[in-house]
Amino acid sequence: MNPLNHLNSLRAIEAAARHRSYTLAAAELFVTQAAISQQVRQVEAWLGIKLFVRQGRQMQPTAKGQQLAEQLSQGFATIGEAVKRLKCEPLEGELNITTTQSFATMMLSPALGDFNRRYPEVQLKVWASTAMEDLHHGSMDVAIRYGFTEYAGLSQRTLLEDELVPLCSPALCRDGQLTNAAALRHCWLIDSTQTTGRDWPAWFACAGIDMQPRDFKWISVSNLDMALSTALSGHGVFLGSRRMARAFIEAGSLVNPINLALPSGIRYSLLHDPQSPRLARIQLFENWLLERFAS
Repeated sequence: MNPLNHLNSLRAIEAAARHRSYTLAAAELFVTQAAISQQVRQVEAWLGIKLFVRQGRQMQPTAKGQQLAEQLSQGFATIGEAVKRLKCEPLEGELNITTTQSFATMMLSPALGDFNRRYPEVQLKVWASTAMEDLHHGSMDVAIRYGFTEYAGLSQRTLLEDELVPLCSPALCRDGQLTNAAALRHCWLIDSTQTTGRDWPAWFACAGIDMQPRDFKWISVSNLDMALSTALSGHGVFLGSRRMARAFIEAGSLVNPINLALPSGIRYSLLHDPQSPRLARIQLFENWLLERFAS
């Protein structure tokens, strides 16, 4: 039996081992679960060894099965990269970008007109999402992500770093007389579940105030997008980036009532597959963003 004559069966084994599931492997390869099971049995019969055992709801690869799956993953990755190098798309075409709702609203969308005027040959498609998509095999070409995580296997470039400052509506600032840090005790603080050290306790420590959370009123939200919406509606104060909020500040929708900043508060990075066939478009988009942020 020549293994190369049974690539579909080998793909089934690699996918099943990666997902620990015949069902998920079948969904990825667009076949039935029964087809995956049959392909695995065929290879097991040929090799004379057991490749998978059932453990609860999972199909767990045996030691030999895991060894084979790892070698197959490396081989398929090598084949994929070789094909990508041969299939390099021209500059003209579409580019799919995924980012958070807040970054899209505050930074990217207001600038898209400039990109479209300068580079009409590239059609940008922007998708709002908080999930980290598979940039190697998925439909997204570029991800712009919040945080300080380093992603192995991806090209990563820092786009924006900024301090965190209190931001709220002008009416709340006026009515609450928010002229110093102590005045924040009397209004609602928006907690967007930021990382320890980049949150309200850290900001109050910079202000020289020993913050006891029970002494404050809180609005808890799941992300910065909701924090921004809550602040714009006048219901509280959140810690945000002046650079990201610039358009809202210039429009008079937000103010920075207390000029005390928490350093190294946010970071946004641009990520992409370094072997992407759309590398020319990606680099054009990346350079344009860096130019915009530098100015």
